[in-house]
Amino acid sequence: MSVLSFRVEELLAQQLDQLAAATDRDRQYHLKRALVRYVEAESWHLQAISEGIADADAGKLTDLDAVKAKWEKRAERSTD
Repeated sequence: MSVLSFRVEELLAQQLDQLAAATDRDRQYHLKRALVRYVEAESWHLQAISEGIADADAGKLTDLDAVKAKWEKRAERSTD
């Protein structure tokens, strides 16, 4: 395993300590969980962007007027 070290604001450290005490877990447990979730979410986001760019490069685009028409119809139905 690797060791990471970084600085955080005092308030955040205090909140982390309170969370650790309330859950009977240590800081490391909560930091690792938070970092795993963050990296997973950001990785998914970057992958989605890459796929979108690839679709655009391949010409797989949707006409803006078609998108607007679809949402306008949906808005009309929701107000009825």
